[in-house]
Amino acid sequence: MIELTKLLKVWEPTILPSGYMFSRIEEEHLWECKQLGAYSPIVLLNTLLFFNTKYFQLKNVSEHMKLSFAHVMRRTRTLKYNTKLTYLRFFPPFQKQGIESDKLVGKRKRHEGAEVPIAVEMVENTDNPLRCPVRLYEFYLSKCSESVKQRSDVFYLQPERSCVPNSPMWYSTMPIDPGTLDIMLTRILMVREVHEELAKVKAEDSDPELSD
Repeated sequence: MIELTKLLKVWEPTILPSGYMFSRIEEEHLWECKQLGAYSPIVLLNTLLFFNTKYFQLKNVSEHMKLSFAHVMRRTRTLKYNTKLTYLRFFPPFQKQGIESDKLVGKRKRHEGAEVPIAVEMVENTDNPLRCPVRLYEFYLSKCSESVKQRSDVFYLQPERSCVPNSPMWYSTMPIDPGTLDIMLTRILMVREVHEELAKVKAEDSDPELSD
């Protein structure tokens, strides 16, 4: 398992002449195979890791370990025609939570010559509630102990050994092992849609007109 993970870490998707990013692993396959969803504690953890990588742009274990319950917040904004949009916002722990942004994709603001990360967001999936990051995060919270929901030092929790799908509590109060998180993340980084999203934001950040 360890050797396979090492090999997968150096994997890169093939870019076809048309510019299409080719990978045999696609997001839809993971949903269909029940590798994403809320079918079990570990599948739900894998799903949160997937969403946080794709939309919060967290590309390594160190970045994921900065996530915490206290820094991920559910928000709602009003759109045209008085419709509501619900989303999750991640405030990096080294940043004051008073900073607001209307951008739905993570950006980096330049401040006195340095790049300062700002809050990043992921919006609800109203077309398919079973694949909605907001609803799945809320379900995750419902399976966690009340004692962890305001903690600022943990986000990914260790599944309880004896739990079954209908157990009221799925997770302990202990963080998941970083080595396990690394193995899960290595596989998520092979998904085509994750690479496309990371590449899109990287291109936007490198555009001076979008970065200013």
